[in-house]
Amino acid sequence: MNAARAQLEERSGALWPRHFLATSSAAGGLRMTVHGLTAKMTAMAAREAALGAGGVVEYQTAGKLRRHDLKAIAAARPNVIMLAGGVEGGDVETVLHNAEMLTQVDFATAAAPPDAAQTPIQDRVLAAGRKPMIIYAGNSAVCDESCEILTEAGFHVRVTTNVYPGIDQLDIVPARTVIHDAFEDHIIHAPGMERIGELVTGNILPTPGAVLLAAETLAETLGDLVVIDVGGATTDVHSVTDGSIEYNAIQTEPQPHSKRTVEGDLGTFVSAEHVNELIDERQRPQHLPPAIPRTDEDRLIAEQLAHTATVTGVYRHAGQLAYLYTPTGRQTVARGRDLTACRHVIGTGGALTRLPGGLEALRAACARNGGDRLLPSADATVVLDNDYIFAVCGALLGHFDAEGVVQLMLHSIGVLASSDAS
Repeated sequence: MNAARAQLEERSGALWPRHFLATSSAAGGLRMTVHGLTAKMTAMAAREAALGAGGVVEYQTAGKLRRHDLKAIAAARPNVIMLAGGVEGGDVETVLHNAEMLTQVDFATAAAPPDAAQTPIQDRVLAAGRKPMIIYAGNSAVCDESCEILTEAGFHVRVTTNVYPGIDQLDIVPARTVIHDAFEDHIIHAPGMERIGELVTGNILPTPGAVLLAAETLAETLGDLVVIDVGGATTDVHSVTDGSIEYNAIQTEPQPHSKRTVEGDLGTFVSAEHVNELIDERQRPQHLPPAIPRTDEDRLIAEQLAHTATVTGVYRHAGQLAYLYTPTGRQTVARGRDLTACRHVIGTGGALTRLPGGLEALRAACARNGGDRLLPSADATVVLDNDYIFAVCGALLGHFDAEGVVQLMLHSIGVLASSDAS
């Protein structure tokens, strides 16, 4: 960071910034487990809130927690646990049961010794006796009772609004804000981050959460869009859309206006071996590139991996048409995320913006090839975040005029910006 600052001052003059903002994906992101009443309702809403804020959901349950779940939660070593369940005025038994069960999780046994070299941050935190934060996002009727149970067991509890207040209603934006705050509490334990925490004048945002904030703000100008971020370990797909009128009429499950999915097995370095297995044997590389490819051969292989990660990530993010057979005949329904109304497809992240072939990968991700996936239109505008600044722009929001931040993003993707963008 100091080296970057020195380079910046050399180019622009020795000016200490009035605002010092940061995003970070250190510590492998914010590990979370989420727990709700039903898989397609409260548990799904809690998951959407976690992913939208930049969390990595390691374990998810629906219904009453069992002894087996407690072991899985401990093994996940979460930084944050999100507890949901029950619409407003609805079920209270499940969330109360789950609050009681969480007090019985033995987190210490899942942590590595505190003096182990290169021990992940959360292992050191757990070994030191600090339990994960719990965010209560369930039925408010038993909020106080649930929080009392958890607080007495030594948990730090934060409360947010019910993420699923009514049937087919999602209210996940307030929960995202609380998760961002939890991330900042967590990231300060990363090596070197305590000093940066003293310098930062705003919140330290998780990088994926910052990208989604940027995408939401840009969508207010451009309309419905998709942003794909291919990294060394994961591929994140962010979409801001309410879907098309055509498929809304046959949608079977509610979808948030802003959605993020994270594919932990799709990346160009840490998870490159898995991506390589997805490539046709006849075209599969015989070796994998380093984190930063230096040779032409390694760059070509990294480009191939990025292409596969992009297409696979978008296909997983998108919903699809399904067919139900009823007494009155076959009916078509839409399940999952509808991307057909998205008119802009944007690539960000090092792999898509710094390797050749980024635009081709994005175009391939929009190709339906006769399938039933609800993908963006083939004639959608496909562009790259050439300046690689979407995460930065997400951090700028709330501190600088949103219109100016949008102009930076428009300039980066090659859309004509106004003359006062400076």
